[in-house]
Amino acid sequence: MFKVTKFFKVKKSSFLTLFISAAAIAAVLFLVLPAWTEGVDAERKSSRKAVIVVMDRLSLKDISPEHTPNLNRMIKEGALGLMNTKTAGIRDTANTYATIGAGKLLLSDDAAAFSFNTKSVIENIPISRQYEARIGKKAPAQGVVCMGLPGIKYSIENAGITGEPGLLGEQLHAHGLKTAVLGNADIMGEFHREAATIAMDRWGRVDFGDVSRSMIEWKPDSLSLYRTNYSSLLETFKKIYPAADLTVVETGDLYRIDLISDRALPEAVKKARAEAVKRADAFMGSLLKNINSENTLLLVVSPCPSKEDIKNCSLFTPIIMYGDIGGKGILTSGTTRRNGIVSNADVAPTLLNYFGVPVPAEMTGRPMEVLNTENALETLSEVNRSHVFVYTARPVLVKGYVVLQIIVMLLIMAILLLNPGLLYITRPLLLWLMAVPLGLLLIPLFKFLPLPLYALGAALIAFIVVSAAYLCWKKEDVNLFMFIGLATALAVLMDVLAGSPLMTFSTLGFDAMSGARYYGLGNEYMGVLLGASIIGTASLWEKYRGVPPLRIKIFTALFFFLSLLLTGHPKFGSNVGGTIAVAAGYLFTFLFLMDVRIGFRQIAAVAGAVAASVALLAFIDVSGSVEAQSHLGRAVSMVMEGGWPAAWDIIYRKVNMNLKLIRFTIWSRVFLALLGALAVAFYRPVGLMNKVREKYPYIFKGLLGILVGSGFALLANDSGIVAAATSMIFGTAPLIYLVNRVYEDTKKS
Repeated sequence: MFKVTKFFKVKKSSFLTLFISAAAIAAVLFLVLPAWTEGVDAERKSSRKAVIVVMDRLSLKDISPEHTPNLNRMIKEGALGLMNTKTAGIRDTANTYATIGAGKLLLSDDAAAFSFNTKSVIENIPISRQYEARIGKKAPAQGVVCMGLPGIKYSIENAGITGEPGLLGEQLHAHGLKTAVLGNADIMGEFHREAATIAMDRWGRVDFGDVSRSMIEWKPDSLSLYRTNYSSLLETFKKIYPAADLTVVETGDLYRIDLISDRALPEAVKKARAEAVKRADAFMGSLLKNINSENTLLLVVSPCPSKEDIKNCSLFTPIIMYGDIGGKGILTSGTTRRNGIVSNADVAPTLLNYFGVPVPAEMTGRPMEVLNTENALETLSEVNRSHVFVYTARPVLVKGYVVLQIIVMLLIMAILLLNPGLLYITRPLLLWLMAVPLGLLLIPLFKFLPLPLYALGAALIAFIVVSAAYLCWKKEDVNLFMFIGLATALAVLMDVLAGSPLMTFSTLGFDAMSGARYYGLGNEYMGVLLGASIIGTASLWEKYRGVPPLRIKIFTALFFFLSLLLTGHPKFGSNVGGTIAVAAGYLFTFLFLMDVRIGFRQIAAVAGAVAASVALLAFIDVSGSVEAQSHLGRAVSMVMEGGWPAAWDIIYRKVNMNLKLIRFTIWSRVFLALLGALAVAFYRPVGLMNKVREKYPYIFKGLLGILVGSGFALLANDSGIVAAATSMIFGTAPLIYLVNRVYEDTKKS
């Protein structure tokens, strides 16, 4: 017994010793290993390099296995994206380059072209001394300075926007990293050295580089007279590459040709472009041999579309990512959340993220990511064609729909004033106008149709919806509104839940090529959802008028809540102004339907609930990763970092945009036409609207809810007039329809 006990005591002691030793070793590893791996990762990031090769005016159609074998190889072994080229002003080289360098939509100035080597002397003026006189900072000894920096800053200030030109270079310099710029796009008598604005810091400084005319050669038999001397460019790159962390290389030739394309015949321009693309691709082949792709991120960027592409509404440009990227396929980013599409504002955050440098809140772009896929060039060529179609068709179809609404409303006003008995002829038109948004949402299922058939198809879908409703409920007007309203609202919600695949290619949806919105719920369909859901549920209450069953009240509450959630949630609708409008519209509508008397307490409660909804969504948004944050999360981050000036900038931009749209957009006209028709219907024929209110009390309350929601949409959105107009058709059309019904009943009695 003693032996057994002693045996167990010894074993227990040994076990405890081993356990304590193992725990100690584990603790040491736990404490030391992360620091060691972080050190290894930091060392790896410190050895990284990035190169941006600028091929301004390069088009996706310029790239092919036959004509650009090196670019094609980079796409197959790396990743390809379609880059949105929107800026805070027009699409031109100065603005697009500055936007890339700032990581947010920005303006620039023609003076951005005036960048020079520090050691240069221009017309007996030493650049380094003149730079110090203008900027008040010491010029880099071996670098490049942007002499046009004051002009850029004045342009931004005069436009009333905020933004820091050179923020990319500033962040890199703040973390001890060096920048370089090589090459130019000079033509006879003009400097074009805007590439420096991509690499410069906030004082217009680039550490290393050569943008002098030693980078180009005289070619009197070429279209542009000057062309890039790729031998000289490559030799200079070899010298600078080891010293610089970020190097921007301007190829220049395509930009030169595009600048003077109106001075030559199309055939000559086409030939010159083909030669320029061929030479640029050959340079890429040489460049690839002189970089270490294992620790170098290589980007080929075309900042601005060519004149021809802009004319043809092809506003995406190709962007290629190659080297140390951890995958191959197509690009995306948190900015767009669209496969294959990124923003020009994403370039700077991508580079900072690659170097392990924090992305400042002022940058609205997000780091690009690679989605593994095959046949990237073919896939994105098709995506580009689809977006060009939407961008081209959008003004035609939207303007057509809006003009038709205005004509119908003017006709209705004339009939109400002159001969109300003729109002019956507009009833089918009113229902059809309500159904058109559903037709425009569903027609992208047949997106390969030519434009005339596309328009006819959308009109036909709306006609089928109205015809089906008439066949089922010809004598039951309330059911017509309920069917069209709920069907439209449910279709919008299902599309948002699926990631907005239909809205993306609907001419009434958001337009990724314009760059106003890339995902979620756009203001056009936000207004449609607001109006359609309210009139649909109000009609449901009207159907069960008297004391609506409890299940109708529960359905309304749940339906409104689901619609609000999908409108505002960062993963779905991500529409902040829409959240405010929808929450206010729904809450007031529910109070109206429940016959709650509206007073100060109710208004205060609604205001508190709306504020709480936005605050909750903001909390959800900022709780996620920075890369996944929506517009709301980024705005909150900017305000938290920048304080009241950042908040004021956001408010100023949104109010300014809304006022601009109210003044110039055709949606203002249709909104006024809808309100005008509604106003006339309230007073002519005399007393008729009161009878409508008595006979259809819940639909009338639904109209009041739509009016409230439209008002909030107008105030809370940067394009609120659009949402207000699209929602109002669902209030005006049913009410005028019922005015005619009541008029006919009055005549019969």
